[in-house]
Amino acid sequence: MILKLFKNQRPASQGLLILVALALWSFAFIKSYDESGVISDSLYQWLIHFIEGIPFIKPGAAVVLIIVQAIMINNIIIENQLISSRTYVPSLIYIVLMSSMPEFLKFSPGLIGNFLFILMLNRLFKTYREEHSNSKIFDAGLYLGLASTVHFSFILMLVFGWLSLAILRSFSWRESLVLAVGALVPYSFIFTYYYAFGDLQNLADHFVLFESIRVYQNISLPVNYSPLLIAFVGLILLASKTVFLEWRISVVRVKKLMSTLTLFAGLVLLFSGLDISFCIALAIPLCVYLSNYFINTQKKLVAEGSFLLLLISIVYLHIVTL
Repeated sequence: MILKLFKNQRPASQGLLILVALALWSFAFIKSYDESGVISDSLYQWLIHFIEGIPFIKPGAAVVLIIVQAIMINNIIIENQLISSRTYVPSLIYIVLMSSMPEFLKFSPGLIGNFLFILMLNRLFKTYREEHSNSKIFDAGLYLGLASTVHFSFILMLVFGWLSLAILRSFSWRESLVLAVGALVPYSFIFTYYYAFGDLQNLADHFVLFESIRVYQNISLPVNYSPLLIAFVGLILLASKTVFLEWRISVVRVKKLMSTLTLFAGLVLLFSGLDISFCIALAIPLCVYLSNYFINTQKKLVAEGSFLLLLISIVYLHIVTL
């Protein structure tokens, strides 16, 4: 079965991860997906100008980024004992989630944002019960600030940073300030650039939160998305009991980290109503929850079957939307 191939951390499993990513992203090389909605003065747009016109560079770069992120989040999960065994299942789940919808199959600000969010989470996790953590908190703020230069709406996750510090540590105004200072550092360089070139009147274009605000208005999905939606909802329902039971018997540190991820998921859902670019970040906490289910469930055949149905629904959606 598919999941069994990734239950151990063998070199062959890494090769299989690459094959899975290439197979799911092959649709991105066949069809170009819409990349509208990116604020023109973000650093993401500047990056695109450098690589525009090179054949397949954007989907190729996206695949590399996703594989790197999958390995990163896998290492973070194992290092922090968020799952009970050393495995590549989290990497597999992350790749599948990041390839699940046609809207995800493109080089996007959300893809770069996820890379920086994973780095931010890693630094925040390391602050748990550490007496002197200002450098790690500053780093977390810096990664968040870099994410917001790619897409300024991501600065809203500063709220997550402050709340997560309250979960992982005793609340400190100084540490909250350190996090904010770290997030502001990239903007000191942006300000210096505009000042040096006498272009300060255009600086405000970097601070556009939303081009338009549509809070959960006119939400509708084509009927083609129904199988994928049903597969996701069913899998989440199956996983919820297993994840909760594992959470109950976990040590305090793991409970704190899982609570931080739950906060992350809740805020991402909330902010997705203001800016859909946040939606892709849900892959990070969902990867942890679903990995826990697939690894710890006693009903292995049900887990394998539900994962196979998820894959089939994803491939079906990509085919019918070509």
